[in-house]
Amino acid sequence: MTAVKSIVAAALIAAVQLGALPTIAAPVDRAPARLIAAKGAGALQLPAWSKGIKAPYRCWLPVQKPNTVLLCVHGLGFSSLSYSEFGRIMAAHSIAVYAIDVRGFGAWADRSKEATLDFEGCLSDIEGALKTLHKAYPSTPVFLVGESMGGAIALAETSRNPGLVSGLISSVPSSDRYAKFSSEIVVGAHYLENKDKPMDLKTEVVDRATANTALRSKWEAEPYNHMKLTPKELKQFSQFMKGNNDAAVLIEKVPVLMLAGFKDKLVKPEGTIEIFNDLSTQDKLLMVVGDGEHLLLEENQLTEELEHLLIVWLNEKVHGRPGGITAHP
Repeated sequence: MTAVKSIVAAALIAAVQLGALPTIAAPVDRAPARLIAAKGAGALQLPAWSKGIKAPYRCWLPVQKPNTVLLCVHGLGFSSLSYSEFGRIMAAHSIAVYAIDVRGFGAWADRSKEATLDFEGCLSDIEGALKTLHKAYPSTPVFLVGESMGGAIALAETSRNPGLVSGLISSVPSSDRYAKFSSEIVVGAHYLENKDKPMDLKTEVVDRATANTALRSKWEAEPYNHMKLTPKELKQFSQFMKGNNDAAVLIEKVPVLMLAGFKDKLVKPEGTIEIFNDLSTQDKLLMVVGDGEHLLLEENQLTEELEHLLIVWLNEKVHGRPGGITAHP
């Protein structure tokens, strides 16, 4: 029987060492034409196969042929742009990183008919993207990565289509939030008043997600971040998140790495641990980061220590080398 592994203290995480990163050209940042235009980057010729990814997306690609592919899903209120630094870092390890916008966020806001939160539509987008990436990178492992709401979406997608997922990295997927009861009362009152009138989630999401005031200001200023949702959307969000434990039970063989921040003031680490325990797969690893807040992967929150451990875990799943770090000079 595989022992449950847990790394709690930051000091333990720092124990894994890595040599100098290889020097590579700047990874490519791509997205559908309308997103490129919004960023002022001009026209970009995308490969024909990329048309199979219907959702707005970005990608960060290594110069050499990737040995692994990651498909990333962002958290509530954010967009694919939040994985920019994570994508560049992973590309330096010969890993291709793709991140899509969840319906209702990011570039979906430019599409009037698809500008609202839609979990079933998002899961369909991810399934299509996974199939497209498998065709584009035959024989290359494709991992699913998600954080917060994105961690729950990645969990649900893996439970539905395990054959498309070589491994899952799910960070803080739990719905067990601090002040959850009072938040539900507020949402319920707004729902009865006007279920389609947007509510500002700044206090609920941004202020609780980090104690760093400069980071809060950056998140609020980012035009692709969408921190106003209707009570109707928030009710859908709450209902979706309640399915996390059931989804975990359905994951029987896919390798899973689950993350939580010990200093998270938005989502309780205990909720993530409970989901971890519900996973049926024996190939699972839990990391509770001692000094981690809510976001561990997005918005430039990936520490060097956690980066090293992610690479070790990926190498173990892809190459069967638990201590190996793939570096190409």
